[in-house]
Amino acid sequence: MRISMKRFRPFRINNHALMALSFNPETTGIPVILLHGITASIYFWEPGLVTPFRQYGPCYALSLPGHYPAAFPFDFAPDNLTAETIAQVLTAAIRELVGNSPVLLVGHSTGGFAALDIAAHTPEIARGVISIAGFAHGQWTGALGLYQRWARAGALGHWEFKTVYGSAKRSYGIFRQASRMYTPKPKRVFAYPNLDATAKQESFPAYQKLNLDAMLLYFRRMPDIDITSLLPCITAPTLALTGDRDPIVPPAQAHLIAEQVPAAELAVLDSEVGHLPFYEVPDAYQRAISDWLCAYLPTKDE
Repeated sequence: MRISMKRFRPFRINNHALMALSFNPETTGIPVILLHGITASIYFWEPGLVTPFRQYGPCYALSLPGHYPAAFPFDFAPDNLTAETIAQVLTAAIRELVGNSPVLLVGHSTGGFAALDIAAHTPEIARGVISIAGFAHGQWTGALGLYQRWARAGALGHWEFKTVYGSAKRSYGIFRQASRMYTPKPKRVFAYPNLDATAKQESFPAYQKLNLDAMLLYFRRMPDIDITSLLPCITAPTLALTGDRDPIVPPAQAHLIAEQVPAAELAVLDSEVGHLPFYEVPDAYQRAISDWLCAYLPTKDE
């Protein structure tokens, strides 16, 4: 799908600049809200990742606050980044997009957290929730855990953080190789069809425009954000999907979500799958998503 075929919708919510990308706004059914992960963008949702959801209704990729092409308010302070703020801003954006219609919330990683966060604070908005490598507590492990420690370590740590993330802006090759830290088997990611074409044309240019001060704020604040106590407030059917070898978000987080959300199911992809299951094991991933959707959501034709 070319950019020219996509439709964009800008928002301003409480001085946050946000952007939504519409894939099939002309269709009917249950609106699907797609939420990307940390340092990613609305361009993360390439056509293959949207395919499982198209038959259920209009699909919208919505930017997380502070992530290009979104932007924080100019006077946004670290203490303002809370679970409540994220839920409030994104809920208001969803209402602007689809009115009061209940939606299917789908998120990857921090987007998975955001989907749960929205559903916990505003249960009536969620027709269903899919958390892909998502979490309730934002304490990460592996490389991203190291970057969180840098973000909380003063000026030297901030320099290290910006140096590492800035280096990936220099070339697509460096950006591409950074995916190795998300999976125990990088070759499976690199073998994903059309990965390079889509990432090079859309995800990488967006990453080059990413505001590293905004990302530093996220990495500083997320370890203190924990919505575990709010998970029982989620009333919608929920899928917590994880890879068994996720090096960034411990699989224990998906188990916790499945235990605490009353109508939740757990799906563990168990062939040494990391943080990018849709790229690593696309067939198993698509099957897990499709089986859950068939069980809990009608298609627009039903």
